[in-house]
This record gives sequence, C-alpha cells and structure tokens, in this order.
Amino acid sequence: MMLMRRTLLAAGAATLLAGATGVAWAATPAKGPNIELTIIHATYVDGGASIDSRLARLPDLTKSEPFTHYNVFRLLDRKQLPLEAGKPVAYALVNGRNVAVTLGSVSQGDAGEKRYQLEAHIGEPGKAAYLKGLQVTLGENQAFYVGGQSFQGGTLFLELVVLP
Repeated sequence: MMLMRRTLLAAGAATLLAGATGVAWAATPAKGPNIELTIIHATYVDGGASIDSRLARLPDLTKSEPFTHYNVFRLLDRKQLPLEAGKPVAYALVNGRNVAVTLGSVSQGDAGEKRYQLEAHIGEPGKAAYLKGLQVTLGENQAFYVGGQSFQGGTLFLELVVLP
C-alpha cells in the first residue's frame, strides 16, 4: 500500500480516488479552483480487459505500476468540489472512509503557471487514519492518484485534479 503511493508519486501522476457517496455542498459559486475527485474501482478478471470510457487519463497509466495488476477499471463516481485555502472539503467514500482535501497555497511555477499545494487525508470514524496526510503540489489539470484500499474484490483508486 505504501509502495503504491510512493510509486504513483514518483511517476508524477496526480489525483485522489476512493469510492463514493456524496456530501452536500453549498450552492454558492466557487471563488477559487475546484478539485475534481474521481473514484475508480480496479479489479482483475480472467478473459479480458476493459476501461470505462469516462476514464480518459487512465489508459496510459495502465502500463505502469500499480495499475498493471488490474485489467478492469470502472468509474464509481466523479465530483467537483470548491477549494478555498485552509478549508478542507470532505467526501464520503463507498468503503465507509472519508477523504478530506485542503488547499494549502497557490504559487507560480517557472513558466508562470499556477501550482497548487494540496493535502489529503483518508480516515474512518473511530479508527486510525488510513492516510494521515499526503502533501502534493501540482498544476492545473494534472492528475494525482492514491490507491490501495480494498473494495469488493478489487482496489479503489482516487484521482484528484485541480480545475481552474
């Protein structure tokens, strides 16, 4: 599990994934960027591979660890949540855990592009944190993946993308 996260980070991927039931959000328009959270269920089955057509970023990643261990990828849910510096946004996952993402800061990259510092936590009420605090910095529309949570004979991957 830790190796998966390190592998994904080292590969430069970006997103956060889990499983999904929604949390109610205020209907006010977001003033800053949004985080797009995609929940992917990955399994291995004999007799063929399939990737949900709504997972556009995934085909290139299936050639890399840890995605090579799976041949069926199904989108469970996708939500866009508003990000505001210092205020965590939370989302309930299908496996009973919750993911919380906090925007730390926004900076300028060498080419003048915006870079977003995010911190992600995955936990379950009454239990030790599954992911205590993962910090990443990524540009707009870059995906970051976190995986390793068992779910229905497979694994959940979370994909996080900062949208302007």
